[in-house]
Amino acid sequence: MYSSLDVIVGQSVELLCNTSLSTDIMWTFDTNDPYVDYVYLKGHIDSDKPRLSMKTTGGNFHSLFISDVQLNDSGLYNCYDDKGLRKAGYQLIVNGM
Repeated sequence: MYSSLDVIVGQSVELLCNTSLSTDIMWTFDTNDPYVDYVYLKGHIDSDKPRLSMKTTGGNFHSLFISDVQLNDSGLYNCYDDKGLRKAGYQLIVNGM
């Protein structure tokens, strides 16, 4: 099940993931093409995604921030813990102005 988020081009969005005490998390992005894009893996943001950043709060919450959201950011975002279990899923829907 996915939480649906509707945003407008140019806004920023935070995707929150609670991974208990795990710090080795992974965020993926899927647009229904045959490939999944790993946007955060092994402590690093994909270098092709300069508008993304990570924030960890309380040791358990790992937020993926997307600034200046664009239409091509629409898709499914998934957060996985260090055991490969999906902890959060978001369907991001970006609308034009």
